[in-house]
Amino acid sequence: MGNPGGEVPDGTKEVLGRVLNRDLFLFLLDLEVKRARRYQNFICLMLLKIKQFKKNDDFWDFPTCHEVLSDLLSVEIRESDLLGELDGDKLIVLLPYADAKAGNQARTRFEETLKYYNFESKGFEVMVDQICFPVDGTNTMDLIRKSLGEATT
Repeated sequence: MGNPGGEVPDGTKEVLGRVLNRDLFLFLLDLEVKRARRYQNFICLMLLKIKQFKKNDDFWDFPTCHEVLSDLLSVEIRESDLLGELDGDKLIVLLPYADAKAGNQARTRFEETLKYYNFESKGFEVMVDQICFPVDGTNTMDLIRKSLGEATT
C-alpha cells in the first residue's frame, strides 16, 4: 500500500506539472501526517472519484476525463496543496493546515468548478469526499484506508 516512510519515489505526471503518482503522493502524505501530529496541525484530503456512466462517441474517454479534471484542479488548488493519483479512478488533493471548515470551503469550491464544467454531459460523474486528520484517521494508514473505502479495524 504505497511507501509510507520509505525512500522518495520518483514520479510526477505533466499536467501543469503538479500531479504526483501514487507512490510519491503517499510518501509526502506520510511526511505531512507526521508533521501534523508533531505540531498539532490539521490536514484535509479531498478525494475525487471518477465514474463513467455512459460511453460517449465523442473524443472523451476515461484518460481524457482524468486529464481535464487534473488540469482544473491544478488551477484551483493552493501552491502548498498536493494533487496526486490514488487509483486509476481517483484523484486526491492534500490540503495541509486545513481543518474541517477550510476543507468544506475547498470542497465547495471544487464542486462549483465541477458543476461549471459539467462532466455529466461528457458521460462522467465526479464525486468529492472529504477526509480530515485527526478526525477521520490518526495515522497515514487510517487515512489511506478511508480514502480507498476500506473498513478500518
